[in-house]
Formats: sequence, structure tokens, C-alpha cells
Amino acid sequence: MTDSSDPNSKSSGDDTMFRGPANWFSLTSPAELEVQQNESFIEFRAVGDHSPAAESDDTDDAPSWSMTVYAAWIDESEPETNVGSFDAETLFPAVVRSSPVVSLPWGSNVRAWEGISRHRFRGPFWQRMFRAVPTYEWRLWIFEHEQVMVVASLQSRMGLSLDANTVAICERTLESIEFADTLAKPPEGFRSDVVELGRRYFPLLSIKPTGSFGLQIEDSEINLANFYRSYLQQPDSFKQIILPGLTTVVRLQEWGPDQLMPTLEEISESVMPMLYPEAEAETTLKDFVRLPWVCGLSVMFVLDQDETYRFVHHRMLQAWQISELDLQELAMDNLNTFALENPLEVTVIAEDDDARMLVPVSPNAYNSVRLLGPELHSRLRRILGAELIVGVPNRDFFVAVSLNHPDLVSDVQQRVIQDYQSMHHPLTSRLLVISADGVSEYCDL
Repeated sequence: MTDSSDPNSKSSGDDTMFRGPANWFSLTSPAELEVQQNESFIEFRAVGDHSPAAESDDTDDAPSWSMTVYAAWIDESEPETNVGSFDAETLFPAVVRSSPVVSLPWGSNVRAWEGISRHRFRGPFWQRMFRAVPTYEWRLWIFEHEQVMVVASLQSRMGLSLDANTVAICERTLESIEFADTLAKPPEGFRSDVVELGRRYFPLLSIKPTGSFGLQIEDSEINLANFYRSYLQQPDSFKQIILPGLTTVVRLQEWGPDQLMPTLEEISESVMPMLYPEAEAETTLKDFVRLPWVCGLSVMFVLDQDETYRFVHHRMLQAWQISELDLQELAMDNLNTFALENPLEVTVIAEDDDARMLVPVSPNAYNSVRLLGPELHSRLRRILGAELIVGVPNRDFFVAVSLNHPDLVSDVQQRVIQDYQSMHHPLTSRLLVISADGVSEYCDL
């Protein structure tokens, strides 16, 4: 959970504001709608709308209608991103009727259509002669703003039509769309700009793209994921976000053997544990020490050096002549010392002295990793009960919820997913359970 400064969603009265992919736009959803969001699209439907399906192949729990809002960066070299690839025939096959309608009050920047399409019958052709083919009703809106295209598609469940109130509430939601003043580029465009910036400031160094989303500067390789997340929040601060990171990597190129491979005595008090997504570690940090944990997370180890940190490489263990477990014990001792010197301040949300939820007061690079220690487990269980749910969307933040209030868990799950998609240093969108048995993954049965 985040406070009112969370960049992904804000509330105003009964309405909630959501930000689209890459923060290209925001829109406001009224209280009558429930929303599901991922990195590519936002889906809306009426609150509590899970009525039985009509005659069709739909599931028994299909909603009577749904609206999906999808955004894409228009690239002339990629035909699938142009407006023509999102016509009615593509989105709603077997069109019976289609006609343009008066668009929202956006002038020439938005176009709209309404129509009816048939259900795509998959049985033998002769069966169609003896079976009425159901239809569904739809609306389509396409917005164009600079290099961003937003496609909104509304459709009824098979066999139903769209009532005027449904169309009106969806149009009201779309009318609230506001595009960002500065549009963030998609990942590949961002990486190209990083390469160009690096070559401009460090022309004597070899700088080139590498891997799925990395950058190689001479012999060093960095992953751009966290830089990109920072950039999405402030696309007009590209240089201020990227240049310090590039400068740090360049300075590493100038370090001598003693600095790159310090003795254990020199760094013993600076070794700290750090949670990291296992999937990302396997691709970008595979040569560094990591131990598996839960929820697809690994425990990695860093040398905390002033304003930056670097991960512990397997070659360092060989030089220090210690094992991974020895390193883990050293790091946990340092984490315990850090926790004593920097007590965790939390905000407890309670009702009638009944604690429901808890969050740290301030972000810190070692907030989430404190969950490795039994001391924090004991404190959380004293406040929230014997069993509790914990979300760790990023490195600097976590949220804990009492299992005595299961109604909160689904709300927290949605917010953890949103925060995981938008926060810096993301960890996981999955939930943990802390109990007397330790830490495990939460499974919603």
C-alpha cells in the first residue's frame, strides 16, 4: 500500500484515478466500476457483475459487459502499432453492423464506432443451419496523442446488448483521460537514448546494448530496469536520472585490483543481505552469490559503500576463503546491528484498538530485507496476530495485514500488484505468510 503520493492511483471522493502503461495518461474510474490493471491494459466492469452467461461458450461467471483500455507507442517501423491494426473487424470478428458515432469531446484526436458482431461458431458447418447464432454489441474508441495511441473497447456478453447507462458511464470514464505533459519512451527507445547519452559524455569508452534490457560499458554490464522505472515517474528528468549511474560504472572501470577485490577485513562490516527477484538475478546477476528464499525471491549480498552498493561476486568468496553460509551469517549479523541502530518506525492502521494493517513510516533500502529476521516476525505477530499476510512490492517498502481481517487481503493484493508494476527496485507481486512456522507463500484457496 502507498499513501496519497502513490503515482499509480489516487482517490477523489468516490472516484479513483489510475495511470495507464508507462504513465502515458491518467483516467478516473467512478465507484460503480471495479478495475483490474496490468502493465499493458486496464479492464473495467460493473461492481459485483458476475451474472450467469447467456447461450454461448462463455463461462458461467462471465460479466454482462467489460471495457478494456489498451495503450501503445506508435512506431512507423512496427506495422502492428498503427491505428489500422485496431479496426473493428480485428477486435470484433464476424461484424454484422458497424457505423461511426459522435466521438467524445476530443475533436479529431479520437474516433468512435458502434456495432454488433456474431458469435464465432466452432462446430461443423452444417450445425449452423439448425442453431441460432448469438450476437453481442460493442463500442470502439481510438485516441491519438503525439506518439501514443489509446484503444478502448467495450463489449456486451454474448446474447446481450449494451444499455444506455453502461455506455454513459464508460464514456464518462474515457472523457477523464489526461495525457502526460512529457511522454516516456518505451524500453527500447529509452535504451537507445541511454546509449547515446553515454557515448556523448564518455566518447572514449565502448558503450553498447546487451541482453534483454542491459547496457555494457567496457567490461561492466548493468541492467536498466530500475533506471527505467525512475524515468517513467519523471520522463523530463532523463539526464538527471541516468548520468549519475553511468558515472558510477565508469568510475568502477578505473578501480585497481585492491578496490575491486578488497580483503574480508576491509569490508566485513559493510556486507548486507538484499532481496532480489530470482528470475531477474538468473539473467543479469548469475555470477553473483544468491540463495533461494520464497515467492520467487533470492537473498543476495551487497557491499554497502557510501552512496552506492555492489553485489558480492563468487570470486570474492574464493578470495576470502569463506562459504555462502558464512557470508549469510556475516550479513545477517550486520543486518541485526543495522536494525538496532535504525529501529523500524511503522504506522499501524487500527479500528477500536484492533490492528488491521501496518506499513513502514519511511522508505529504506533495507526495509523489506528485515523480513529475513525472526525479530521482526515476532514484532509483527504481536501487533497483527499469530498469522499475517505481507506484501513486498519493492525493496524499500512492505505492507503487513492481519489474517483476522480477510476482507482486506484482496484489496492489498491489488495494490501490491499496482505498486510492483510502478515502484523502483520491484521484488514480487505475490504475498507472503508469516506464522509460527516462519515465512511461506500465501495461497488464496
